[in-house]
Order: sequence, then structure tokens, then C-alpha cells
Amino acid sequence: MPLELQPAAEADARRSAEIEAAAYAPNPFNRILFPGPLPPDALDGRASQLVAELKKDQTTRWLKVVDTDLPEAEQMIAFAKFHICLEKPQITPRTFGPGCNAEACELLFGGIVEQRARIMEDRSYVYLSILYTDPKHQGRGAGGMLVRRVIEEAQKLGLIVYLAASPPGHELYKKCGFRDVECLSLDMSKWGAKENLINWAMIWEPPETV
Repeated sequence: MPLELQPAAEADARRSAEIEAAAYAPNPFNRILFPGPLPPDALDGRASQLVAELKKDQTTRWLKVVDTDLPEAEQMIAFAKFHICLEKPQITPRTFGPGCNAEACELLFGGIVEQRARIMEDRSYVYLSILYTDPKHQGRGAGGMLVRRVIEEAQKLGLIVYLAASPPGHELYKKCGFRDVECLSLDMSKWGAKENLINWAMIWEPPETV
């Protein structure tokens, strides 16, 4: 059965949290950002966090890719969250739960938030904040389906798309027409890292505005 792209809903939050954990597990910086121990209900907590944001933040949109040939509980194989930002977002204090290295998390996630605010300023845009695919299904095109749909939504609104890319997703975004705007390079050596943690600020622009 071909993959299907669908809107995601609250009922998909737990599966989204599962995919996120699996997708980022190989990241060598995870041991620094989330040294643990994480609480036994960490996935439920992450799902609740996603749902709370969906209800509170009217700019939030969810998408998913499903394979209906799989068992029902595993049919969602990829997830994306994006925002329609028509006003300058407010930077609010962040908190990090048990098992997190709060200093390292603030360095990364706070750095990404501040970088976006500085680059985008007062512009209206679509912000692709989350995209991940179940590692068992990577290479099937699900990530590209999600990116292209977000671009389609931006085109309807006449907006550009902004995202922060980690190394695993960088090439996918470039293939979909995004360009690098700025590199965020973070020194994590105080926690034993041999290399800097790298993220790219990237933008997709409609051809007529390039």
C-alpha cells in the first residue's frame, strides 16, 4: 500500500513521542542533553506536552505519514509539526524535566529559539519545528512527503518556510529547495564531546521572491 499523508490529531501524540525517541536515539549528543535517568512515563509526558501545545498555540499544525499495511499501532511512520507565524513569536522561559542536562539543553534549544527570532525578526513565515521518521521506515520518502506538504501550505499563504536542521536532515531539506542561512555551532566539550554540535538555520523561498 502506498504511503498516505494525513492530518495528525491528539490521538497520535503517543506514537509521535515513540518515533521521536527512536529517531533521535543514535544522536551522539543525546548522552549529553539527556543523561538520565528519564522517568518511566517519559513518553507519556512528552505526548502530553505536545497535546498541551496543540491546544494552547493556535499557530500549530500537525501532519503524519501512515502505512495502512502495518499493524494499527504502528501505522504512523513519520510526523511533522509546523506553525503559521504571522506575528513575532514571544520568547518564553524554558524548563527541562528530570533526566535532562538543563544547561546543555538551554544552550541548544535556547540557541535555536534566539537564532530564529534574530533572523526572522518581524517577518511572517511558516516554521517547520519538528520532523522525524521511524528509523525502521527511513528511506521510503515519508520525510520528503511531509516537507513538501509544508511547502505547499506556505505557498498557499505566500510565505517562506524556516527551520533548524540537524545533520541527519540537512541534505533532505537542501533537496527540497531549502538554503542555509546560518550555522549554529555549539561547544559541548565541557561534557566530553569531541566535536561541536551543529545545526543549520535554513529557509525555503517561493521562486518568485528569490
